[in-house]
Amino acid sequence: MPYRDEETSVFWIETDQELADAVSTWEECVGLDTEFIRTDTFYPIPGLYQVASGAEIFLLDPLTIENWQPFADYLQDDTKVKVMHACQEDLELINHHLGINPVNIFDTQFANAFVATDYSLSYANLARRLVDVELEKQETRSNWLQRPLTEEQMIYAADDVLHLVPMYEALCDALDQCGRACWFEQDMSTRGVYAEPDPSAYYAQVKRAWQLSQRELARLQALCRWRENAARHYDQPRNRIVWDDHLMALALENQVSSETLQRLLPKNIGKRYGQALLDAHAKGNEAPLPDLLAKPLTPGQTARVKALRAVASDHASHLGFATELLARRKDVEQCLRSYLASAELSEHFQGWRDGILGDQFRQILSS
Repeated sequence: MPYRDEETSVFWIETDQELADAVSTWEECVGLDTEFIRTDTFYPIPGLYQVASGAEIFLLDPLTIENWQPFADYLQDDTKVKVMHACQEDLELINHHLGINPVNIFDTQFANAFVATDYSLSYANLARRLVDVELEKQETRSNWLQRPLTEEQMIYAADDVLHLVPMYEALCDALDQCGRACWFEQDMSTRGVYAEPDPSAYYAQVKRAWQLSQRELARLQALCRWRENAARHYDQPRNRIVWDDHLMALALENQVSSETLQRLLPKNIGKRYGQALLDAHAKGNEAPLPDLLAKPLTPGQTARVKALRAVASDHASHLGFATELLARRKDVEQCLRSYLASAELSEHFQGWRDGILGDQFRQILSS
């Protein structure tokens, strides 16, 4: 039975037919959110989808629904606006669970960053600012896989989408008034798409990997690639398979054997994955050599990053939004490395940011 209050009806959707019937009633613009569990798995486990359409809220049960095609079709309809808040994890869940990337996503948290000084304002705080409502966030860590959900969970889940469309309307007006709608759309064209990371790329994130030689990096890359694929196959967190530090220790060895594994790894890891690790290490010894990883910035380069950040901060203050929207520190460091390698600004600083920062950035970088 649906939960109802004076203004809103909340419907629990648990069958394929109920889902198809619900989707057929949805408006051109809906609020969308997800609840999931991700404690002992590599991938998030969906616990609930929430959709707000007009004065109706639909709670979709991923534990019972089997045919998600009507929902997937709606999410991929570019004539429908899907309003979300801080959408990155939700898009990952949808991509893994449904095998699709929704289109025409409007992220309220990100849109707000173009019209205010808050770069990552919470849903509750943004709802308070834009639509003058107070929300409680007490169910964030609750068990979304239990059935039945508690009344408190149902109310929380409904509240998480209830105000998204009114917030969207307020933010569209604000973006139009300050002439930044096109900037937001440029960024959302890439931000609103989830791409599963390449298993071959993780090695570059390992702490101190920049210190390794090319052959050691090749071994680390092969080991990390195996671990990444194993984590996905067994649906376990990376460190449940083997820790980064253990892979680094193996990468430093020119040759490894069962005795090496016994010396460097916990007994249970060597017993379960020993042969796979030996095979991955051998592949690393035969693989083409990757480029060396970038070293930490020199004091002079750090000073230039500081100068670039100061320029971005001045412009952000003048424009009335957060410095992070223009230039987070990691974006500036990447831009410096890009310019040193190719005399070109990095991709992040092309498009609308180039018009604001480009000339001053190039002057500092070329000095």
